[in-house]
Amino acid sequence: MDESIIKSLFRWFADCEVLEVDNDLNVDYLGDDPEQYSIEVVPCKTVLKQYVDGSAKCQYLFVFASRENYSPDESINMANLEFYERLQEWIAEQNLNGRLPKLPEGLTPLSVKVLSSGYAIDNDTKSARYQIQCQLKYIKMEVKNNE
Repeated sequence: MDESIIKSLFRWFADCEVLEVDNDLNVDYLGDDPEQYSIEVVPCKTVLKQYVDGSAKCQYLFVFASRENYSPDESINMANLEFYERLQEWIAEQNLNGRLPKLPEGLTPLSVKVLSSGYAIDNDTKSARYQIQCQLKYIKMEVKNNE
């Protein structure tokens, strides 16, 4: 088990066969050069439901982003969007089969879902940032007070 949710997600995506092995996988960093990935946290209300026993149903919103080649040639841009379709399918398959990130102690993953399809933003004539937004839902067990 990892000591943080972001590290758990990083390891989970590192095992994704849809990602190109030669491309860098980063956290909270996406450079200017094409063919790299980043996992970035999105601000949100983390607790969805508080239970009387002290446990809670929580969420962790994040973006999976990439810097890709971009041009007026539709085949390049189509390939970028097809990558995100495959990534969405991989996430859905992992969710369906219960192959979820191994979260830190006291956290139990429930699901990882894609909230938005892949789309291009921040583009220039040579490269573009593409991204999808995702949601990890998990149960946080009651924090025991060791007094």
